[in-house]
Amino acid sequence: MKKKADSVFVCRECGAEHPRWTGRCRSCNSWNSVAESRGTPTVSAGRGPGAEPLLSLAEVVGVKETRLSSGLADIDLVLGGGFVPGSLILVAGEPGVGKSTLLLELARSAPAGFVYFCGEEAPAQIGSRAQRLGLRDQDLRLSRQSDPEALARFILQTRPPLVAIDSIQTLSRSGTSGMPGLVGQLREATMILLDAARAAGTTVIVTGHVTKEGNLAGPRMIEHMMDVVLYLESDRLNHFRILRASKNRFGPVGEVALFEMGAAGLRSLSGLDIARSDANAPGRVCSVLLEGSRPITVEVQALVCRSTPGPPRRVAEGLDTRRLTLIAAVLEKFLKVRLTECDIFANLAGGLDADEPALDLAVSVAILSSLRDTSVPQGLACLGEVGLSGEVRAVARLAPRILDLERLGFKSLVLPDADRESLPVSRLGRRPVSHVGELIGRVFGDSGCASNREAIRCAE
Repeated sequence: MKKKADSVFVCRECGAEHPRWTGRCRSCNSWNSVAESRGTPTVSAGRGPGAEPLLSLAEVVGVKETRLSSGLADIDLVLGGGFVPGSLILVAGEPGVGKSTLLLELARSAPAGFVYFCGEEAPAQIGSRAQRLGLRDQDLRLSRQSDPEALARFILQTRPPLVAIDSIQTLSRSGTSGMPGLVGQLREATMILLDAARAAGTTVIVTGHVTKEGNLAGPRMIEHMMDVVLYLESDRLNHFRILRASKNRFGPVGEVALFEMGAAGLRSLSGLDIARSDANAPGRVCSVLLEGSRPITVEVQALVCRSTPGPPRRVAEGLDTRRLTLIAAVLEKFLKVRLTECDIFANLAGGLDADEPALDLAVSVAILSSLRDTSVPQGLACLGEVGLSGEVRAVARLAPRILDLERLGFKSLVLPDADRESLPVSRLGRRPVSHVGELIGRVFGDSGCASNREAIRCAE
C-alpha cells in the first residue's frame, strides 16, 4: 500500500501551521490564506550530523573579510563597505518601487560575471529595460530558472561573484506540491540558497515584495536567515528612492542610499540640493537632517495667515504636527506674538518625511518670517532643538551637517549657543542663540520682538 505524503496546512500571511484546512487563520485572523503544503522537506547537503568540523575560537578570530565593491559608493555605504562573499541579501520593497531596476544598476557597475535569474519577467523584458538603461551586451547573463536546487548547482559549479534572483516568491522546488511563495517553499529555497552561497563564496541577492502594511509579502520568517535585509522605499511624492538597511551582520544598521528614479534608471544622489525658485520669499529657511550618517539639506516652509472662525489650524506635511503645535505655543509665550489667531501651515519641501528635533529652529524662523512677511537673509541656515521653556538645545553630530551646508554654498548658520565652542573649523558665519527670544535679533537684525499689532497685520 502506498503511503500518503505528509501534508500540512500553512498560512501564507503569518506562517502558522494547521492540522486541517480552515477558511480563517486562527493566528493572524486573515481569510483565505491557509493552503496545503505537501512533501517532507529535505535536509540540504552539508547540514547532516558531523558534516561540519568543530573550530576553535583562535582559528576564526582575526580572519579578515574580503569585500566586493558594488561599484556604487552609496550602496557600499549601506552595506558597510561592499558585498561580503558568501552572504545572502534580501532587497524588499513595494511592487513597482524599483527593485528590478536596482539589480540592473548593480549589473552596470558590478564586476564581470553577474548572473540574473528573472523568475517574474521574460528575458526579453529584462533586455528591453537594460537597453533603456544603457547596459552593454556583455554586462549581464539571464535565465528564467526558478528551481532553487538547480540554482544551487549552478552556483556551486560556476562560482560567479554575484547572483541576483528576482524574486524569492517565484522559487519552487520541483517534485513538491503547493504554489510558489508558500511558507514551506520559502523556507526550503532560502536554506538551499544560503548553503550554496556559503560553499561557493558567492554573494546572492534576492528580492521580495512587501504588503501595504510594510511587511514582507507572505511570511517574515526568512528574514532571520538573511545576512543583510535592505528596504527600498519611496518618498510621499514618489520622486526619490531610499535604500535602507534594517539588518546587517557585516556593518551598521540605519545607513541610507538616496536615488532619483528617471527614464534612464536610478541616479545616485550625494545629497538633495535645494533649488529655490524665489530665494527671497518669506517663510522659507534651510536646515540639515541626518539619515544614518548622511546629511540631507532640506527646505522648511511655513505659511501664517489669519484663521477662519473656529480653532486655529496647525497643519504639517512631512513634519510632526504635534511638534509644530508645541513650537507655535513656545513662540507665542516668549515672543509675545498672537499665533492663537492665526492658522499655521508647515511643509518639508521635496516630499520627504522627517521627525528630527534639529529642525525645530528652522520651523521657528520660518513661522516668524511668514508672520512678519520678511524673508530670511540669503545663504542662512538654522539648526537647533527648541525646548518648552524656550531654550535652544545642542544638536547631535554637527560636523557632517556643517560640511553639507558649506558644500551647497551657505554663508551663515543660526545654531545653539551650546554648540558654539564645538563647531568645527568652518567658513560659515556663526549666529549662536540660547533662547528663542533672541531669534528675531539674530536672524532679522531687529532689536525687539514683533508687537501684537504687527503680528495681526502681517497675518491679515
